[in-house]
Amino acid sequence: MGINQKQILKMKIWTDREGNKVTPKEFIDRWKLGLQGVTPLQQVTQQVRSTWIIIIGVAAGIVVSIIAIKTLWWLLIILVGAMFNTIIQQIGLWQKKTLLERLQGGIL
Repeated sequence: MGINQKQILKMKIWTDREGNKVTPKEFIDRWKLGLQGVTPLQQVTQQVRSTWIIIIGVAAGIVVSIIAIKTLWWLLIILVGAMFNTIIQQIGLWQKKTLLERLQGGIL
């Protein structure tokens, strides 16, 4: 006894901030409009924050690889390369964010 598509759509009831019911199509349309309104500065700020999460994950992988160096030496090489690449990416994003903040503030 499976669940058909109509039952799935009936189970998903979205509401907006005022409490009005929103259809799945209307929800997707509103979501697209919201994404189009994201500024470049907001986008870069989120990228900077997300890159820190990646750096933490790669650093944790490096620590684990060092602990098990006899079997994971090859992974350590890959992760060290990824760490350098991610740090360079973070520096570029930080520079881009700083430039966009200066442009928005009217400094340039």
